[in-house]
Amino acid sequence: MASNSFGNTRNNDYFNPELGIIPEDLHDENVLTFQGTLFFIDIVFYLTKQFYKP
Repeated sequence: MASNSFGNTRNNDYFNPELGIIPEDLHDENVLTFQGTLFFIDIVFYLTKQFYKP
């Protein structure tokens, strides 16, 4: 997540202020990897006002 500019806010929750995206519940059973690609399962996303800015 850090390589995609997401900072850890607490436990399994992250935030990217530039994009305005808050993905939560990213624990080891909800994020799978295959050949370097992340697959998200049962993740909660929140969007801030920044997400809607052009």
